[in-house]
Amino acid sequence: MKTVVTGGSGRAGRHVVDALVEAGHDVVNLDRTRLAGLPCPTIVIDLTDAGEVYDAFAQTNPEGVCHLAANPSPGGFSRQATFVGNMAIAYNVMQAAGDSGVKRFISAGSEMATGWLTTEALPSRFPFTEEDRVASPNAYALSKYLVEPMADSMVVRYPKMAICTLRINNVIPPEESVEMLEPRRTHFPGPGSANFWSYIDARDVGTAFRSALEGKSDGHEVFLIAAADTCIDVPIQEAVQTRYGTPGAFADGHGPHQSVFDCSKIERFFGWKPAHSWRDA
Repeated sequence: MKTVVTGGSGRAGRHVVDALVEAGHDVVNLDRTRLAGLPCPTIVIDLTDAGEVYDAFAQTNPEGVCHLAANPSPGGFSRQATFVGNMAIAYNVMQAAGDSGVKRFISAGSEMATGWLTTEALPSRFPFTEEDRVASPNAYALSKYLVEPMADSMVVRYPKMAICTLRINNVIPPEESVEMLEPRRTHFPGPGSANFWSYIDARDVGTAFRSALEGKSDGHEVFLIAAADTCIDVPIQEAVQTRYGTPGAFADGHGPHQSVFDCSKIERFFGWKPAHSWRDA
């Protein structure tokens, strides 16, 4: 499938490109920077400029889009730049895709869209699903959440374009998994508690996007994606009690190192499951 990947030079995007190219897709990367060694051509672009976006889509004529370009994390930019930039990029890319006749649009959401990661509130149950969320005061989290109702509207405008939002967890490159996750163990219960000590290997992000791109769905669907395990040695039940002062409402049989993000929906739709763990590094 001729596929545009936005943000393919980034930490997660490069693994999406790798997964798609390996599966035989014809990929073009749209990004503000080039990445040496990326196995596809790159068009350097300002995705906040709608004219540039439309020109790139006219040039590439894609059937599918994997949209990952965004201000990648809270705190790296001002609140206004984060919110306005992420919303403008998403709108420009979705609209250009719809007007270009794209059939499959896979969007990089965020686990922060759940809201739990930016408040002291806890979900009413562990594990929690795509339906469980709380309002967030964080500009990045708000921008990632509001792209989801934007997608709801876009599939009404463009009924032939299906959109899947993958709420990506904290992305860890495979070559840095032990190093990046070590502070969450050595400084427990501090670092990592905001997302309940969850993460995802960047290679699994790639396969999740490929599965959604190649799969079948209608309208707009939202999916959680995360590693199957936590990134700490402490049992998750004990970790929640220590950090939040409450045991949390865990389902019977929830494993001590099992993620609290319920990713069963994407498995039902597309057969995807995470394959990698920092414990195997």
